[in-house]
Amino acid sequence: MTAESLAQAAAAAKTVPGLDAERFTPEAMAAHAEWRERHRDYTGKVRDLVNQTFGLDAERNGWAAGGAALTAIRNLAEKNGLIEPEMPPAVANMLQTTGESMWSGKSGGSTGMFDVTFLPNGAEKGGNLRILFDSGRKPSADTSLVDLKRGGTNAQTALSNIRASALGASLDSVSGWTPGDAANAYAITNGKDGHGGVVGMVIVNGVDDEAKERSANILRTLQGLIP
Repeated sequence: MTAESLAQAAAAAKTVPGLDAERFTPEAMAAHAEWRERHRDYTGKVRDLVNQTFGLDAERNGWAAGGAALTAIRNLAEKNGLIEPEMPPAVANMLQTTGESMWSGKSGGSTGMFDVTFLPNGAEKGGNLRILFDSGRKPSADTSLVDLKRGGTNAQTALSNIRASALGASLDSVSGWTPGDAANAYAITNGKDGHGGVVGMVIVNGVDDEAKERSANILRTLQGLIP
């Protein structure tokens, strides 16, 4: 924004009923514009880093994270020298906020969620997968997936384990899942035979091959970023 446009915006603020125009000085508005640009650059770099780390394609994949998964991504960003720009005091005063952050109120906790969407690509249909995990349950080098719809006794045991743990509460918070649902679901377990402890689960719509190929590695990477 130019000095002239900032002055015009500050003058316009004085005409808004009920607005404390004294906060909207040209200096504060200039600081806001600069901070927004720096923050936009930061979030773009974080997204690029996540795409690179998890093997996602910016043109085909979107992702979202919450809880411990977002904590892991914040740790990944800081490990790579990406520090979120702080909101200047003049801007916080102008906006009457304590500061905005892409992490505040969304990260933390022992359970995490990581969603990946897949846009259609030629003959490949689109879909999405959602990984849920408990940061206290660490995956081993060898893991296997148990089909929670068609996995027989192993599936029943794994699903009971999930429902009786923090993972069950996490599952309920995202509308739950039952074997009768249209989506498929898999327990991520330690060991190669499906009898190891459950360390996470993945709910899948239309991209089962992607889930089978990627989910355990995504989970290992996320958990590796959480102390």
